[in-house]
Amino acid sequence: MTGPQSVVVGMATYRRPDLLADLLPRIIEQIEHAAAALEPAPEFRVVVVDNDPDASAEQAAGVTGDPRIRYVVEPEPGISSARNRILDEARDGEVLVMLDDDETPHPGWLLHLLTTYVAHEADAVSGPVHAVFENGEDPWVIASGSYDAQRRAGMRTGTIRARAATNNLLLDMRRIGELGLRFHPGLGTSGGEDSLLTGQLTAAGGRIVWCAEAIVDDLVPAARNTRRFNLSRRFAQSSTTVRVDQMLTSPWQARVMGRLRWLVIGLGQLVKGIVLVVLGRLTGNLSRRAKGEGRIAGGAGVLAGCFGVTAQPYSRT
Repeated sequence: MTGPQSVVVGMATYRRPDLLADLLPRIIEQIEHAAAALEPAPEFRVVVVDNDPDASAEQAAGVTGDPRIRYVVEPEPGISSARNRILDEARDGEVLVMLDDDETPHPGWLLHLLTTYVAHEADAVSGPVHAVFENGEDPWVIASGSYDAQRRAGMRTGTIRARAATNNLLLDMRRIGELGLRFHPGLGTSGGEDSLLTGQLTAAGGRIVWCAEAIVDDLVPAARNTRRFNLSRRFAQSSTTVRVDQMLTSPWQARVMGRLRWLVIGLGQLVKGIVLVVLGRLTGNLSRRAKGEGRIAGGAGVLAGCFGVTAQPYSRT
């Protein structure tokens, strides 16, 4: 497999111009580093999709003055609309690399994604996301391990994955185009649109490969560094997971069996969570209590998802 001739780095943004202004110079540094290391060097472009109709990120998008950065406004609200616009803007590229506007890539991040893509002949490559907490980590958040899963600690480069998130993801645009994949508009306010798209990719025979070296830091602001937010987040993610699983399952008999399986899983999570909370309170063990509360929130989310109820964390109302 030869290296790509054209690479697009894409990100959606919504009313976070300061973070975007910090990120874009780092992306240019990543591009220069990758271009110097690859032979032949691909043509690189950057696409910023502003989901704010007021174009609040326009000035931030021009902070570097680099002509390779293209700024567009996508007025249709919802995370799916913004990410589909990125797909549209990158349709002429061979490879699309996606990350979020509140992330900071580690040195060599882009090069690691591209070399893993070539070495493993992948259709997609995903990497670790390390949470970085504004004003330090909340004790409950530490005890709960709410952000540990994003790191995938111990997972080796080359590991095959069934699904992946777009906050650190490379996509082969030729494969995406062949399959006609898009981010589902019905998941624009609930999330899970990335899990669905990547699940559709692997269901069609595509390969998502893990790259342990391609790390990004994810800024967790103080407002999200709380017990309340993370329990709500666990509920939302669990309900969406069930919904996406149902959307990926056919025929209807398999969906019914899948829903029954999720009901059992949800009830089991609730029971295990309650036991952990009780033991945690009796022993004064914060880690046990926090993990139990997380299981309860997750179990409740799974049960909600079984009955078609999902949270809408990306809603603007």
